[in-house]
Amino acid sequence: MGNNTTAKNRIPRHKRVKCAPRMKLTERDKKIIVAVYENRFLRRDQIERLFFSNTSACNHRLMKLYQHKYLDRLYKPVDFGSSQAVYALDKRGADVVQQLGIEGNKIRWSRRQNKVEFLFLEHTLAVSEFRVNLELAIRKRGDVQLLFWKRGSKEFYDRVPDPEGKRKYLTVTPDAFFGIKTPEGKSYFFLEIDMGTETNTRFKRKIQAYQQYWKTERYAKSFGFKSFRLLTVTTGSRRLKNLLKTTYDTGGRNMFLFTLTEQIIEETVLKTIWRRPTSGKFISILE
Repeated sequence: MGNNTTAKNRIPRHKRVKCAPRMKLTERDKKIIVAVYENRFLRRDQIERLFFSNTSACNHRLMKLYQHKYLDRLYKPVDFGSSQAVYALDKRGADVVQQLGIEGNKIRWSRRQNKVEFLFLEHTLAVSEFRVNLELAIRKRGDVQLLFWKRGSKEFYDRVPDPEGKRKYLTVTPDAFFGIKTPEGKSYFFLEIDMGTETNTRFKRKIQAYQQYWKTERYAKSFGFKSFRLLTVTTGSRRLKNLLKTTYDTGGRNMFLFTLTEQIIEETVLKTIWRRPTSGKFISILE
């Protein structure tokens, strides 16, 4: 009898109910909502690692945030079993972000942005995974500070001259831009998450675009900083070797750093996992 009652009262996984369990929005809830907004999409486990110490508490809170329309919930298609929930902003969550003044008087959100193609979702979650691990790694360090993080958007995409003159322009479209402060000073990075879908020719143009971005001083004019490094995270050793060679052949040197997706974890993201095109030696982004 008790089991039947429990099953009857269980909240459905894939839809909202008319009478959602009561909740009072907490400061942690607001931080979760802002994190989802800033990353656009976050998996359940990413939210858990950032804000909770156990899975049960995370699931229970996310259920309420979803049922009360602060967060939207998506599921990636899988061949077998059930997939992990992915969270995006919903209407009441957008209201919270706006009330907090995160983006001034107007935030960059509409509900249709939650409907995306699978590959776009995978790529966005990969960018989020980098940020989550970076933030968790920095939390453990008393000497490192994340100055800012900007997710890739049209606001800071740019165009630069094609040095070969084959095209009208080349585009600079990073997946993210962030700054780090250490006792040695401040460093700035663009991030590219490579899913292994670009040809070597297209990647060459990407390297040329970042070179031109620095040489023409458009970067300095846009952000007020003198230098940056480009971090590229890619899928496998063979792909990494190709990108290193393409970058070197294009004239790319120390401003370009590469690593593998498997190395982007909390324990190693700040350690010596990054390679330059000019050397087989591994370095840290803090160097």
